[in-house]
Amino acid sequence: MVSATKVEGEYSFLSKNSHLDQSEGVKIHLYRFGAEHRNDKLKSLACSEQDGPSLLDTILLSQWDNFALKGHLDYDVTACQLKVIGGGRNFVGQLNNKWNPFSLKEYDKFLSFTCLKTNSMKSYEGLLLGIAQGENDRPEVTPSASPPKDGLLVIANAYPVEYGHIFLVPSAINQLSCYWDKVMIGLATKISSEVNNAAFRVFFDSRTSVVSGHMIFQACYFAIPLPVESASTFMVYDGNGKARSDIIVSETVDYPLKALVFTSTNLKALVSVVSEISVSLHDNATAYSLLISNNGTKVFLFPQVKNLVTGCCLSAWECGGYFVYHTKFGFDNASETEISNRMGSVSLEDSTFEDLKHLCCAIADDLCKLMQNVTA
Repeated sequence: MVSATKVEGEYSFLSKNSHLDQSEGVKIHLYRFGAEHRNDKLKSLACSEQDGPSLLDTILLSQWDNFALKGHLDYDVTACQLKVIGGGRNFVGQLNNKWNPFSLKEYDKFLSFTCLKTNSMKSYEGLLLGIAQGENDRPEVTPSASPPKDGLLVIANAYPVEYGHIFLVPSAINQLSCYWDKVMIGLATKISSEVNNAAFRVFFDSRTSVVSGHMIFQACYFAIPLPVESASTFMVYDGNGKARSDIIVSETVDYPLKALVFTSTNLKALVSVVSEISVSLHDNATAYSLLISNNGTKVFLFPQVKNLVTGCCLSAWECGGYFVYHTKFGFDNASETEISNRMGSVSLEDSTFEDLKHLCCAIADDLCKLMQNVTA
């Protein structure tokens, strides 16, 4: 389990497990990014965690732990039985008969964007934090009487899939969806980088994570790499050396669910490519999931078709190789073959996936040319 540690130094924040000040007039606390996230550069795992836990990592874990200690979680997810499923791909199974896959729906009242008013936030235990861009050189946490205008809200999931499970909810009102989707992907990527913890993953599912026309991301901590992160890949586009994008597009090899992987330490380039692909998939009514890992420098895209038998798609963590079982029978009998078949049932046909690859490469190349013209 990941633990919170005391924050010392110049950061504007309280120490471990101290309750945030909820004095009269203070309804929410905002985490504001520092200047390092105004230069569009992301941190890779090669330089992660060298200086200990980051401020955002500490505050997220501390707030989530406080939420759990108050008894608001439906169960202790750290006590759920886990196993690595034999067969070579190291799929992970969790036995959890209390997990609610539709937990996002329980927050509908709060997630109604017209309800994000100052008088509703003080009493809402699930609201852990607001996050927005700051103006100072260093990140800081400041009190606020209202949600961040162009930021997001961090809400604890009472039915966690793993430790630290949260919702990342846009707080903007009356934003154009196509504009806000790109902003939201950018914020989710920044958060992954700012947390600076190899265990932290961010997820999005197009079929189940859209409320009031806006994207809702989720995130949690996994102690070990997800199976897809260890899968072999084959590069289909290399943007290194072209302007400053350093975008690389790859596809997974010998993985039962076809997936594309976008890698870059340039936030603007990575977000631009992924968001444009997301819009294209949405316009073509194609379901997809996203997994943001490696401190925000890597995004996995899992396009899907509905399973003909169940009529359902896989969640982002299932696409990554992590499955929750409600019954001991299902957990005990889970096999790599069974999971591979489930993944294969929602995977795109070869020809459709080839078309998607060509589209992704074309979008990445157009971006590189645009950046070259700007820097010329």
